[in-house]
Amino acid sequence: MRALVQRFRELPGDDLDALVGTHEAAFVGPAPLRAVAPRAIALGGMPQWYGKRFAPGEGVLHGVNLVRGGAEETLPMTAKVDASWLDGRPALVVSYAADAPVPWRWVRDEFRVADAGILLGLTFTFSPRLRALAAPFTLERR
Repeated sequence: MRALVQRFRELPGDDLDALVGTHEAAFVGPAPLRAVAPRAIALGGMPQWYGKRFAPGEGVLHGVNLVRGGAEETLPMTAKVDASWLDGRPALVVSYAADAPVPWRWVRDEFRVADAGILLGLTFTFSPRLRALAAPFTLERR
């Protein structure tokens, strides 16, 4: 996990266009996190979650999460370049509306460009009393 966080610190995060399009997710990091993350997302209301899709807007991107079966697109979000909670450097920050379902209103994903078409992401949870790093994952453009 430490190596992934260090890698994230070294990557650029100021190209918002890197998020435009459809991206397939993959969990990375220690095996226990890779096993728990999909279950946690399912408990949060997105069983069979597999990625994100973003389209340009004015100054921000508008996105949706992608799930298999039923309604393919769910849980709208926005993305913009902002300071990372990890190190204060620019990151592609994805957030949900204040009235989004729990726990998503408390989730913030940060991405940086790892390679052409591949983004390394870190998920943070927040509330007035909590700001914690959660599971790392990648998004790969499809």
